[in-house]
Amino acid sequence: MSLLVGQKKVIAHLIYRFDIGGLERVMVNCINAMPECDHVIIALTEASDFAHHLNQETPVYALNKSQGKDLGSHWRLLGLLRKVKPNVLHTYNLAAIEYHPIAYLAGVKGHIHAEHGREVSDPLGLNTKHNFLRRLMSPFIDHYVAVSTDLQHWLTDVVEILPKKVTLIRNGIDTSRFSPSYNEDNEKLGTVKSSTVNFIHVARLNPVKDQQNLINAFAQLSHQYRNIHLTVVGDGELMDMLTELSTSLGIAEKVTFTGARDDIANLLNAADVFVLSSIAEGIPMTVLEAMASGLPVISTNVGGLSELITENQTGKLVPAEQSQALASAMGDYVKYPENITLHGKNAQHFIIDNFSEQSMIKAYQQLYSSSLGLN
Repeated sequence: MSLLVGQKKVIAHLIYRFDIGGLERVMVNCINAMPECDHVIIALTEASDFAHHLNQETPVYALNKSQGKDLGSHWRLLGLLRKVKPNVLHTYNLAAIEYHPIAYLAGVKGHIHAEHGREVSDPLGLNTKHNFLRRLMSPFIDHYVAVSTDLQHWLTDVVEILPKKVTLIRNGIDTSRFSPSYNEDNEKLGTVKSSTVNFIHVARLNPVKDQQNLINAFAQLSHQYRNIHLTVVGDGELMDMLTELSTSLGIAEKVTFTGARDDIANLLNAADVFVLSSIAEGIPMTVLEAMASGLPVISTNVGGLSELITENQTGKLVPAEQSQALASAMGDYVKYPENITLHGKNAQHFIIDNFSEQSMIKAYQQLYSSSLGLN
């Protein structure tokens, strides 16, 4: 039996903040591709106008949770869930996991919790208090979702969740939207015969993404090469600090900060190499999108990135928080630009073969049905 049988089921998605980001894009893509269900998005703190990316009309609520402990947020959620009456509560990451008992009180039958990455304060996921909370919630949760093999092993081996409760569902993307664009001479945009190598970084400007390391690495590289440029796409609390840092390092004219943008596919097609400098990650949507767009990826070797990037075939992996290693990897593509096209094609084929959006959607549909005892 599937969710298509009988009355439409309601899925409530609970997230700390609903704003521009990779996790939010996964949510939106799933909702858009699952019209057989009704969906509700609930932000514990605040919600931006990111909902305009939704194809179907989806209610978005903000509980305005205060920083730290805010017991009132539990009761506000209880009231909201009793009003909305969802069949399934799907929570995302640590900040939302503690609300499953409240959902039980509200009569919610199905319970899913997904881990999409780790906190900047605990990149290895070893915080005993946090892991105790994850285990404590286990009786209230039907299925834990890990978006990478790394997170799957961590949930079972470190957090000690029963393996039968943990399901691996890798993030998937729409490869018809994110794909290489070509000019009239059938040359890929971004890898035309230009003297400038264009690096691009797409992420929320947040400490866990460690853009300071990226700016420092690019500054080191600029001492060796003049024909390089870096585009930083995204907004966040570090914007002022990062722009000031690029100015102080004398590279302001070579770094473009675009702020938040909706035309990510176009920006990727205008670039040559994608760079990620994170301290912790799961399976980043931005990396999947870049690879599907035919870009090689240079990334720190954290989270599930080693599941995406094969050294010197689809990109390069470097240690986290080491700007010299990051600069060296970037420099290799400046010295050997022919590898940009070669590694980019390999990356595109890898995503098409392994990270389809259709497979992701089907897996979540099956999990929702299982949580409700329908299969």
